[in-house]
Order: sequence, then structure tokens, then C-alpha cells
Amino acid sequence: MKVIKILNNSLLLTKDEQGQEMIVMGKGLAFKGKVGERLDEEHIQKRFILQNNPSAQAYVRTIENMPEKHVNVINKLITNAKEKLSLDDQIFFTLMDHLSFAIERWKKGVALQNRMLWEIQRFHPVEFELGLEAVQLLNLELGVELPEEEAGNIAFHFVNAQTHEQNMERTMQSVKMLKDIFNLIQYTFDMQLNKNSIHYVRLVTHLQFFIQRLQEGRLGNSAKDFIFQHMVKEHPLEYKCAEMIKTYVQNMLDISISNEELLYLMIHIARIVQEEQGDDGRL
Repeated sequence: MKVIKILNNSLLLTKDEQGQEMIVMGKGLAFKGKVGERLDEEHIQKRFILQNNPSAQAYVRTIENMPEKHVNVINKLITNAKEKLSLDDQIFFTLMDHLSFAIERWKKGVALQNRMLWEIQRFHPVEFELGLEAVQLLNLELGVELPEEEAGNIAFHFVNAQTHEQNMERTMQSVKMLKDIFNLIQYTFDMQLNKNSIHYVRLVTHLQFFIQRLQEGRLGNSAKDFIFQHMVKEHPLEYKCAEMIKTYVQNMLDISISNEELLYLMIHIARIVQEEQGDDGRL
């Protein structure tokens, strides 16, 4: 592996024997390899492959312009988050880029409201809690005063880094759709759902994967007709609600959902409604 550029004391831009560019991280790497020379790979702690990444050069510029202490703190908060979440390594660059601007805005006294703060708290509590811890770490280590809204922004990056496509626009769309679908359920049954119930948590999980599947164009199969018709007959209001969700999804994603997806929606909705109404019946 050959050193192409020294970004800071612990980050180098390199190229391996196959001509693949990557950023490597390791304590004091800048003192262990000069530009144009080979680097002893035993000193490398992390590798970030840049090949086929359209944002590669932007990431390099961000690192070059960011104080090394900031880079190290961001790496630390990502390492902490990885103890609870399975995050793609690209978050190192995307979060660094985001926080670079967030810190710059704070210095200039510019505050941006996170309009989806409540939704990210509600539907991604683990990521939000890690976002709060990240803000506390940044404020303590860097002497800044980033607000709670920033925890929501960081949480979005944690959520995004767990998806296959890593598309922030889709991640934000997913959170909005979760909010709207829950509002449809509460409107249909004229009730407030208990966010601490096991069926609520299961419904959130089901809807998260449901939306992700549809965003990726992975459509379900047709359900067994007699099972579907039985649910329609026995749970007409749940069916009405599922149909409203179907129409909403079609408008949002321009995609039609199968009876199988409708069936599972009805089952989850029926369970949470039964729980809220104190019905011990089982599906």
C-alpha cells in the first residue's frame, strides 16, 4: 500500500496494489509513512474504501479542513454507537461532513429547527438516545453547545447507516410515512396508542420493514384468499384502515401493495387495537 496524501496525523489517503484508493486510520500514521512510500499495514486500525464513491473527493476535502481533534471525537462517538448498532463505515464520512457544517453554524449563531425531532424520538428511540450521547460528547470534548435538535440529526445518520442503500432522503421519507400511518390508525379507531406496549413496538418494527421493502421495490406475494377474506369479514374496520394505508402508500411511492401485505397490516392493527380496548382475544 502506497501513501498518496497525508490528511492529518492519523488519516492518510492511500492506494493498494490493485489501484484501489482508500483512507486509512491509525494512531500517528503520518509519522510512519511519507507520500510516495509504502505503508506498513500493521499500523492501520480502519480502512475506508473510496472506489466507486461519487463523494470521495468531497470526503477528502472535509477531512483536510477539519481539525484533527474533531475527527477523533467523531470517530469516538461512532465507535460508541457501533456497540449497539450495525453501522456501515461510510457514516464516518457522512457524519463528519454533517457535523462540520453543524459546528460552523453554531459558531455563527445560526440555529436550524429539526422539524422531525419528535418522529425520530418516537420511531427510533435507540438511535435518538445515541444521538443525545453524541451531542454530549461533542459539547464536552470540543467546547461547543450543540442543541438537542442536533441529536435528532445525528440519529437520522445512524438510521441511514443501517440501511442497504444509505439514502438519507429515503430515511426521512420513511420516518414521515411512519408518522402518517400511525395517525391514520389513531384516526380510524379514535384512540391514542400506548407507545410502551409490546404490540406498538411490534407494529413499528413491521412498518419500518414494510416501508423499506416498498422503497426498494420488493413486493409481497398474494395472500391465501380464504385467510384474507376471513380477516376482511371478521375485522372490517382494520381492513378499512389497511386500505387507507394502501392508498396513502400508492400516493407516496407510486406502488401497489399486495393482499399479503394488507393481511399482515390488518393482523398487526387488530392486535394493537385489541390491546388498547382491553380485549384478550387472540388472532
